[in-house]
Amino acid sequence: MVNRAELFIKEKGQHNAQTILFLHASGSSSRMWQQHMAALARDFHCLAVDLPGHGMSRNRDWTTFDDTTEILAGIIKSKAHGRVHLVGLSLGACLALKLLESHAWLIDKAIIDGAAHEPIKGYRKVIAGVFVMSLLKNTKFIARLMTGMMQKDGASEQSCRIFVEDLQRASRKSFRRAMTQANRLKLNLAFDNPVLFLSGSKESETIQASHQLLAVQHPLSQCAYYPGKGHAWLFSDPDTHIQAVSYFLQGGIFPASLQTF
Repeated sequence: MVNRAELFIKEKGQHNAQTILFLHASGSSSRMWQQHMAALARDFHCLAVDLPGHGMSRNRDWTTFDDTTEILAGIIKSKAHGRVHLVGLSLGACLALKLLESHAWLIDKAIIDGAAHEPIKGYRKVIAGVFVMSLLKNTKFIARLMTGMMQKDGASEQSCRIFVEDLQRASRKSFRRAMTQANRLKLNLAFDNPVLFLSGSKESETIQASHQLLAVQHPLSQCAYYPGKGHAWLFSDPDTHIQAVSYFLQGGIFPASLQTF
């Protein structure tokens, strides 16, 4: 088991009553949430963890989804101010779903972006691609490829630079394990927590179908999408994502750039 104390945790707004735990995407780190934390720490106690094998926790191996889920549950119990709000993207969203499956009583609301409760169509090809990516991720070719893809989707130069740096810093073995396990994840969800499911309109059909099904099964939940964008659209429009978090957690204005299913 991984000791939670060995994971890097970024913290802001400690004086606020409600806690948000931000869970980053595979290959990324807590740095992807820096704009969210800057905006939301005025009203929330914000925590962002570097998952095993990533960021400042890169020397701690990723083992299993169950282990990582228990680590996060321990962080919630020890650092959160009561029940926690979860905000996760991709791998982080898969972990948030896993926490809803096994530790729902620790959670108030959750925002799930770019993840499904079952493997997406064609997941075996995705896993094969992850293996190749893990071998080549530190090359200039991958840096240029990822930067080009992100900039084409509207991401800023700074967001691209941070993501590439984090991807190159991440442990190859942990990156491969985490992504492989995430793409094989199948969950039995029976939570009562309010959840906002987000995706890009170009996202996997499996993810969009999962969001719509779960929103119907859980009446306090909602789902929305960003037109014309794909997976990890928040890198291209963090302001809209921050507005979505504020809307769902604080009753703010629903973002004009998003549409409901």
